[in-house]
Amino acid sequence: MRILIVDDEPRHLRGMVNLIHRLRPEDQVAVAKDGLSAMELVKTHSPEAILTDIRMPGMDGLEFLERLKQEGLKAKVVMVSAYNLFEYAQTAVRHGAYDYLLKPVDVRKIEDVLNRIDVQVSAERKQRREAEELEHRLKLSSCAYRNRLILAWLNGSATLPELEELNRYEWLRESGVVVYSELDSFRESGQQLDSGQFVSRLEQAWSQWGETITVPISGTLEDGRQAAVTLVGLRRLDGEKREEARTLAAALASEWAHTGRLAHGIGPESPSLLADAPQAYLLARMACSYNFYDGWNGLVFSDEIAPSPMAASPDWGRLYEALKGDDAALVLRVCGEIFTQLADGGHAVPLLLKEKASLMLLQIRSDNQDILERKAGQMLADTATMLIRSCSSYQELMAWLEKALREVQLALSLSRQDRGEIVITECLSWIREHTKEEVTLERAADHFHFNPSYFSTLFKSRTGRTFSEHVAAVRMKRAKELLAEDKLRIYEISVECGFQDPKYFCRVFKKYHSMSPKAYKHVLSQRKREA
Repeated sequence: MRILIVDDEPRHLRGMVNLIHRLRPEDQVAVAKDGLSAMELVKTHSPEAILTDIRMPGMDGLEFLERLKQEGLKAKVVMVSAYNLFEYAQTAVRHGAYDYLLKPVDVRKIEDVLNRIDVQVSAERKQRREAEELEHRLKLSSCAYRNRLILAWLNGSATLPELEELNRYEWLRESGVVVYSELDSFRESGQQLDSGQFVSRLEQAWSQWGETITVPISGTLEDGRQAAVTLVGLRRLDGEKREEARTLAAALASEWAHTGRLAHGIGPESPSLLADAPQAYLLARMACSYNFYDGWNGLVFSDEIAPSPMAASPDWGRLYEALKGDDAALVLRVCGEIFTQLADGGHAVPLLLKEKASLMLLQIRSDNQDILERKAGQMLADTATMLIRSCSSYQELMAWLEKALREVQLALSLSRQDRGEIVITECLSWIREHTKEEVTLERAADHFHFNPSYFSTLFKSRTGRTFSEHVAAVRMKRAKELLAEDKLRIYEISVECGFQDPKYFCRVFKKYHSMSPKAYKHVLSQRKREA
């Protein structure tokens, strides 16, 4: 508890401080020598209990008590006086004193009064917390009801009594616009988005235009996306306001860039929000969906888009023909040209564009089902039915298409060649790259998706050596190269060539080269001297 002691007599002041420190060592005690300095301490330290003398120069205890009352400074004030007069006590109580003690103060009485104050202060503190929590819950409940009411109205499901409730927002009868905002959170960030903060920031930003209500849209979006709709009172959506909107949207996007990609759609100017907002809301949502294309820079006005049937059917035959060759770059270039045409400068309906992409991949799978392996066919199906449909941007769509087409082109190319020869060539390169590691037949077979027994037979038929013989030969060749460089010690070369035991390395080296590594180094040194 925080306690203030006020007394103009130093001896009494010290005595009271020492007494309280002895009785209540955990309490914080401040002192003042008169009523004026006491007033300043009350304002800065907010004591919960004040023990003050009555007779003091400048401002006596009773005047001090009256000033506290006038300024609304609440504390439990105990009057301490050497005068045992009923009039003093009566006046003190009338001015709001908690109690009245006589000097010299009895230890038991001061302990009793401080304990009573402590209990009462704790009870009052608890009551305040409960009242604040109740007020907060009521506020949240009221806000949640308002949000449900507005969403029901915008979605066309509000009842007549609910619509009548909206009349209390008088500014909704005036002109304005509807802004639909969507934040596509980065899935890998792992950050938990604060929905309340997101909504509050949007409302604060768009309030630059006028009266504003922002309502979160929950339970309708996938992949961690957050959305909100903002109703803004606005006299006119002219060119100047559009530029302001673009500046504001850019600032918001920058502010939330660490969390995800923020985009907005703004519906048409509504002469009366109360009458026109539901339709404007649908148009704002549709406009926002066009932020699928980066060219809109995160903000689309509903009157800027002119949805039209998909552009004339492109030459799909060029793509299918390119897939028959071995030029992967050509396949990707043709695909890019086709989808640039279909996107129509960012005016094609994003959903229809994604449907075209899915159908294209499914057609390729169908046309080549007898050639493609099951793995490649499943990859095409997964990309077409799941990955593409979940794309949130044109760049993401093209990335998935390019990845799928690369794998298809490679699979088709492999089917036209001796697959065994290609795999063994890749395996020989893989062995050279992993000489230092534990290289086994089982590991290689697993890496290239073969049965170990079949892979062993295939390897020997293509190379003329068993897998282990080839690995040993590669390691011994590498050992000779490192010995020739003369930078490492023999035990270090042993590790570099995949041998943990230097003695075993030396035995194998001698078996292959008819001399020990040390002798081989000596021979090389002699040749250098002779040269």
